[in-house]
Amino acid sequence: MATEPLSGKAATQERILVAATELFLEKGYEQTTVAEVAERGGVSRATVFWHFNDKASLFRQAFNRLVEPLRQSLDRTFDDLEPEKQLRQQVATYRAYSGSHKEAIKAFIRWAQEAPEAREWLVATLLDFHQRFAGALTEIISQIVPPNQDSVAIATGLVVLLDGDFFLSWFDTSDRRMEERSRAVDAYLSMIPRKVQGAA
Repeated sequence: MATEPLSGKAATQERILVAATELFLEKGYEQTTVAEVAERGGVSRATVFWHFNDKASLFRQAFNRLVEPLRQSLDRTFDDLEPEKQLRQQVATYRAYSGSHKEAIKAFIRWAQEAPEAREWLVATLLDFHQRFAGALTEIISQIVPPNQDSVAIATGLVVLLDGDFFLSWFDTSDRRMEERSRAVDAYLSMIPRKVQGAA
């Protein structure tokens, strides 16, 4: 079903958010002014402040707009799949999001360093997303491994590996290295201990 186009107040707010998001990504939080957002959005400064209390509120909403795809990814469940396939699907979802939103994630990290007034909630939000992902992996892995295995440690190791792959991809973009790191993730998944078939 096609999405109905926005109109009125919603359309104006979306236009402001698009402009703000673009500028925050291009220039960072400190270097972006409300006047620039208004100019790019084709509205007055007064209109920006009518929709958003201040620059910090605008920034928060722009950030939420950027992370909405990640929020939707984390909210997806794969309960219709068996645990092995759920695990691989979660990993694929992480890699797809981090690969297609690389510049946005770089900006999140830059903002956390350069915007003191936003740092606390920004870091808290990012860590919350990270913990939710690790928690989802832990729950799935606990269904796969024998009872004497530490599913939290295994999930944490997988998250560290995925994070390392992502950050290395900023600096080493060669196809060969990327393929090697992809195989390393697959190897880690294969090395996770499995319950003996038929065991409780």
